[in-house]
Amino acid sequence: MVSTALVIVGLLGLSAAPVTTEASRAHGQARFGAASLFPKFAPNTHDYVVRCRNRSVTVRAHAPRGWKAAIGDHPYRRGDFSEVVPLVAGQGFTVAARHVGRPRVDLYHVRCLPKDFPKYTFTRTRPVSPRFFAVDMEYFSRYAIVFDNHGAPIWWHRVAAHGTQVLPDGTVAWFDQTSKQFEIRRLNGSLVRAVNTVGQPPNPHDLQLTGNGDYLLGAYVKQSHVDASAYGGSSDADVGNAELQEVTPGGGLIWDWKSQDHISLAETGRHWPRIIHHITRWGYDIAHWNSIEPAGGSVIASFRHLDAVYRIDKSTGRIVWKLGGRTTPRSLRVLHDPNHYPLGAQHDARLLPDGTVTVFDNRTSLTNRKPRAVRYRINRRRGTARLLSSITDPIVSKSNCCGSARRLPNRDWLIDWGKNKPIAGYQPNGKRTFLFDFKSNFSYRAEPVLPGALSARDLRQGMDAMARARLR
Repeated sequence: MVSTALVIVGLLGLSAAPVTTEASRAHGQARFGAASLFPKFAPNTHDYVVRCRNRSVTVRAHAPRGWKAAIGDHPYRRGDFSEVVPLVAGQGFTVAARHVGRPRVDLYHVRCLPKDFPKYTFTRTRPVSPRFFAVDMEYFSRYAIVFDNHGAPIWWHRVAAHGTQVLPDGTVAWFDQTSKQFEIRRLNGSLVRAVNTVGQPPNPHDLQLTGNGDYLLGAYVKQSHVDASAYGGSSDADVGNAELQEVTPGGGLIWDWKSQDHISLAETGRHWPRIIHHITRWGYDIAHWNSIEPAGGSVIASFRHLDAVYRIDKSTGRIVWKLGGRTTPRSLRVLHDPNHYPLGAQHDARLLPDGTVTVFDNRTSLTNRKPRAVRYRINRRRGTARLLSSITDPIVSKSNCCGSARRLPNRDWLIDWGKNKPIAGYQPNGKRTFLFDFKSNFSYRAEPVLPGALSARDLRQGMDAMARARLR
């Protein structure tokens, strides 16, 4: 069957030099006529997708005088013409254009989405950073996906992924909620290794690669016969604690740290009434660890049900400082923050190269519930945390779960506003650069792909390899 995906490739104004917006307007804007093709064609946008439903696609092109174009495996032609391109999910084809007498070829890549690929919207209002970002699907159709900054999914893998990220070496990592382990995979889909905790069930919330090639991750630890009567609970309770670990690629345990040895029951604070009435398989969820970050000889860890972020010295296990939550001797004094209670059920605490710390502050169930991305400068000698940045969005009024906030090398922000909320980019002044929405789905985090980790060509080649493997 043939699906007429009307792709009118107006190749006007393409030249050997980079085409600017002004030049495109002067020579006539390129046009795409297919409702199923995304994003809208532009001369400097080179990756697109189409919902072909495993059917052939009819591609119509317009090559003006002095130009010629080739669609898929078909030869170059001139003028107005069309070609039929056989497609199945995951397969791609190119539209090539060249000016007669010039060697340069402009290539545009189009790939067929699977039938169950989630619907989404992407609105770009300003130049977008980062070049690529990774997400996952927490409901229904399950995918790990890498999008580009025009909203095109350039790479995807069908898997029940949680916390999808691209590692510095260009491999992709996630927690597989079917096999219950972290997986590191190449872009062609092949498994590099599985990563797991030692001695305790893995916690899916985070995995971080250290500078020496080890992995930081967390585990669930059930502790029995705990007296929680002072907080309205049972005098003989089960509670869920967190164990943080560093493991080698071969699975050896290098370091571990148990929250029950360093954090008191009192630090759960305002969350006690809720967790008493929402008992997990581990018992009272008193800590709810959700991120870990390497910090030299320390780690920085976030605990949702403590409303706090901790810096932990790995050699001693000592808590170096605490940001947010119930006051303890290690608590930092927060400066220049209009919220007297700085964090609420936060996620994604990260350390930047300049020593500042970013956090996605959900502010769940607080008086001021508006979520925000925050950045603090920690002064250990003075015991202070000074708020440097706070990004909010008028369309996001609350965030009850999940989310992330990443400050990029160019000082822009990539923010996932949490469960059933959009993902968006922001300039340092808070002006939105794009808005991305999965509608009936959401991603646990949005992870930027840092410059140098991979290229669009790497992603395309990985997709091509997986498509070939499915057709064998």
